[in-house]
Amino acid sequence: MAAQSLVTDCDYLNPTLWPPLPLPVDFDRELLIRDVAVVDDVCRTTWSGSCPSGGTPAAWTFGMLMRQMAGATPVHEFVAEWLHAWEVPNVVNGFPMPARPGIRPTLIDPWLIASGCAPGSPIVGPGACPLDITQAPFRLLAILNRADLQDPSPLYGGPPSAGEVRFVFGLFDLPSGGPLPATVILEYGLPSQRGGAPATTFDWASAFHKLSDPSLGPIGSPAYLAHLESLLTDITSPGAEPGALNNGSAIAQVRTNEIIFGPDWKLRESTLQQVGLGPNAALLVPDTTKQTPDDSLNASGALDGYLDANALWTGSPNLIDFTQTPVPVPLLGGESTSPPPGPGPFWDHTPTTPLQAIERHHFALATCNGCHSPTELATPFTHIDPRPPGAQSGLSPFLSSPPIPAGGAVGLPAPGTELTVPDPAGTGAMFSYHEPWRRVCETTRILNGVAAPFTRANGAH
Repeated sequence: MAAQSLVTDCDYLNPTLWPPLPLPVDFDRELLIRDVAVVDDVCRTTWSGSCPSGGTPAAWTFGMLMRQMAGATPVHEFVAEWLHAWEVPNVVNGFPMPARPGIRPTLIDPWLIASGCAPGSPIVGPGACPLDITQAPFRLLAILNRADLQDPSPLYGGPPSAGEVRFVFGLFDLPSGGPLPATVILEYGLPSQRGGAPATTFDWASAFHKLSDPSLGPIGSPAYLAHLESLLTDITSPGAEPGALNNGSAIAQVRTNEIIFGPDWKLRESTLQQVGLGPNAALLVPDTTKQTPDDSLNASGALDGYLDANALWTGSPNLIDFTQTPVPVPLLGGESTSPPPGPGPFWDHTPTTPLQAIERHHFALATCNGCHSPTELATPFTHIDPRPPGAQSGLSPFLSSPPIPAGGAVGLPAPGTELTVPDPAGTGAMFSYHEPWRRVCETTRILNGVAAPFTRANGAH
């Protein structure tokens, strides 16, 4: 069967169609920043208070970002309530979400000890021992500019998206400092204003694009770090999104991906929700994992109904012609297992409703546990790996292709640089990706002032 590909030509990287930008988009400097000169910056990523070249102490630590997100709730209570959701069973959207008791010995108790508390102490309710936020066992792995997620009609439903900025943290062992198999992503919506003036996706992308300017010096130079901090401060500070919960926090969702709190890789999503204490005392509460049905619905009649309604146009077996609608809310679960449990294991229809290979795969890729799956995307669960101090995080195969390879056809990446994966359903179909190139393409499109996304939404996280 012929390969079916997500790699398409990019008009905005084709100099015969669009003049090249005066300054090309640099993937490592402005889109996915993981250089240790940034993520181990002694000033902004630690509580040492040492800022020999300027900057705000602890600005990019997990604890400081949580403090800014917490609104009127003391930050240790805000974080403890979020963590406690793993200690007890929950129900999200009518689907059970079992407790993950391994969070206590691997994360909570070591953090309690580092906070001067006895292991086993409660972290919420009467007698709770407060967690010292400066001892949070989360190491910054990367900072991502996801302006490419800008979409006037987002796949995940809800309001139009202006794009996001993401902080990816990896859990580490206390006290050894060794990385553990768990990540937390703080995902902020790009605010609608900056400094009191309206701000669009173009405005934010243009501001981030300055990071590619060599006049700032190398990644991690004082000028580079100062510009990056000025951008991130205007996104993460209280009041960034006026009218939003917790004094205008721009946080959209907090996602986790771990296998250390219990069996199997699990993905969860939490969002700010009011809990009866007012709009500025919202807490991070378990929410549905967007575009991802509950595990129990794999190869079910309920899922068949959605998949059948999203069939490709007759005679158009190409992804570019496939417009997928959001998964109906009643199907969404609160926790996703990777890879999805089922006869595959991968997302699939029942034998009575066969789909074209591209239909099944495109749906699966848009789910949390399809995008983070060794069967669907040759991804060993994390796209950005936990790391020890002083080392740069590794990337999944999905993110590892050279961002602007030389030698390709006009507007195309070079042959052989894409990731190609076989259809796990055994159809013989092959699917090709070049995600760094796609993100450079979309960012270049935004910087050219074109609002409509060039590539189809594919649920890439």
